[in-house]
Amino acid sequence: MSIFQAILLGVVQGLTEFLPVSSSGHLVIFQRLMGISENVPFDLLLHLATVLAVIIYFARDIWELIVGWTLGTLEAFKILRTQAYVLGQHFRLSWLIIIASIPTGLMGIFFKDFFEGLFSSAFAVGCFLLLTAAIILVAEWFGRPKKDEFQIGFLDAILIGLGQGCAIAPGLSRSGTTVSVALLRGLKRDFAARFSFLLSVPAILGAGVFKAADLVEAGATGVSIWPFLAGFLAALVSGMLAIKIFLQIIQRTSIRAFAYYCIVAGVLVMVWLR
Repeated sequence: MSIFQAILLGVVQGLTEFLPVSSSGHLVIFQRLMGISENVPFDLLLHLATVLAVIIYFARDIWELIVGWTLGTLEAFKILRTQAYVLGQHFRLSWLIIIASIPTGLMGIFFKDFFEGLFSSAFAVGCFLLLTAAIILVAEWFGRPKKDEFQIGFLDAILIGLGQGCAIAPGLSRSGTTVSVALLRGLKRDFAARFSFLLSVPAILGAGVFKAADLVEAGATGVSIWPFLAGFLAALVSGMLAIKIFLQIIQRTSIRAFAYYCIVAGVLVMVWLR
């Protein structure tokens, strides 16, 4: 893999991880177009870069959630008297993210092999891109955003987590699915996107753990460090840019344009890469 190819794949991963167009699907497409086979260490590095992008961008939110969960838990066990955090939104929101991560983790454990078997099929990628488009359009047509972070419930979190779990499929966008489910559950647009990004941290880290396990099992590969470093930096920078762009778009207007893009991309993949 050349440095140019690594940078291109890094940009693709960073942009499509957070824009609702499916990073897994686009990596399959670009790897096929460039004649590059799957590289587990490189894919793991790109995942770490994208989760680092979320951590940097939402550093304050994540810190407040960690502090809120820690102090709230200590209060719940009567170790520390800090009732404000038990009743506070940070404690509650942290638990909602944990609860939403449970169905995602279970689906990753039990259906990982099934979905990974679809990565070799361009037709499957195209179908799931079309499904991403349909989910986004349904959410835009029927969603009635009115709930803020003080009104989101446990059922909302579980359903969003299930949506994220389904996005293991290549071509089914994680951000597109989670944001769409959130909109259908009535979450306000800006909070739906924020919750989706915060929820991505444990999901991407979990996927990274699985890939790390595959890497240990497969053994180390003698690959130059420079393409890895270039891909990592490209994914990090483009990931942070994608987060900023998507947050601005979803606050101001519809995200239907991404659905139309997925329709075009899905059809092209099914026709040209079959």
